[in-house]
Amino acid sequence: MTSLDEAQAELLRFVANTTSLRAGYDLDRLTAFLRAVGSPQDAVRVLHVAGTSGKTSTAYFARAMLEDAGLRTGLTVSPHLTSLTERVQVGGAPLPERDFLDLLSRFLPRVAAAAVPLTYFEVLIAFAFWSFAEVGVDVAVVETGLGGLLDGTNTVTRADKVCAITAIGLDHTEVLGETLSEIAAQKAGIAHAGNDVVLAPQDPAAMAVVRAHAERVGARLVVAGGDGPEELPLFQRANWSVARTAASLVAGRDLDPPALVSAQPPGRLERVAGLLLDGAHNPQKLTALRASLAVDGVRSAAVLANLLSAPPAKLDAALRALLPVTAHLIVPDFTVVGDLGKVSVPAGDLAERARGLGFASVEARPGLVDALDALRARPEPVRLVTGSLYLVGRARALLVG
Repeated sequence: MTSLDEAQAELLRFVANTTSLRAGYDLDRLTAFLRAVGSPQDAVRVLHVAGTSGKTSTAYFARAMLEDAGLRTGLTVSPHLTSLTERVQVGGAPLPERDFLDLLSRFLPRVAAAAVPLTYFEVLIAFAFWSFAEVGVDVAVVETGLGGLLDGTNTVTRADKVCAITAIGLDHTEVLGETLSEIAAQKAGIAHAGNDVVLAPQDPAAMAVVRAHAERVGARLVVAGGDGPEELPLFQRANWSVARTAASLVAGRDLDPPALVSAQPPGRLERVAGLLLDGAHNPQKLTALRASLAVDGVRSAAVLANLLSAPPAKLDAALRALLPVTAHLIVPDFTVVGDLGKVSVPAGDLAERARGLGFASVEARPGLVDALDALRARPEPVRLVTGSLYLVGRARALLVG
């Protein structure tokens, strides 16, 4: 294996095993495979991060805090934004390309030999666990892919695991449940006997579900208090607080980290080539994005956005969250590949839906390159790309060249 493009092509073969999110949502396949390769998920202590909003940011903050405390960390997140190497980060950064490819070249034959029909996400999370065991880290920070209880990352059941649960909201309702309590039960499911569970303050119904689960399995619940530093965007401060509490539990002492503004993941209120990029992709995140923009005095912007396919009510709620800040909306067609067996909404369909909800100025574009050109030509001082981490990742790659 000589390039990341070759590696991605090899991995995309496993997308065919993701027939549907609901039908394939269990731990059986991955548990069997991990057992066959020596249970690498049990080789390293884990800080496990779940939630609807803020998972990746919390994971990045916690990683930085643990590194600052002198621990060698692993980090795996999904989806990756610009490079496949983001799936296996060691010592504060993605593995160098050559190291990543060498490890993957050794790992994929084990997948073939096991003859277990893993999905794309399952292969990558198993690879991350295996790589962390191979290179040796003190602690791995692991972000869930979808939900928690039946997510592939929940093959980690060590008693010394620390769990961090960020803001819980309505997302992936077709798989996780249609109510906040049902979704909270899925997120809470990452907690096992003996675990510490750090929970962000939130809706009482969600908090009650997490608290009841922790009591039932014999986990210790801690509600994160306080707020993050003012240097951080508004929507990141609660994530920083959860990360600090969880990292302190892992380190075994109260950590007093700096604001760690530089530790924020890419694609979260990030400025690139004159554009603002943010991967907000559900009503909760888009509302938080709008609030953060308002704090910075931004009340109107040209917006390039599309959304992954979802029930009509969720699409409408996401668009309504975006409407108050949108002076002009550009909707591109783009293709989603990788973790989720989903597609983006056709540009024309989403543009029509937006007009029906009251967006006064909307245009559909046939591709992302064309859409970015249109956005850069807009007169508005603030030009924003949002609606999907997959979309933001592709835009970012085009912008940074």
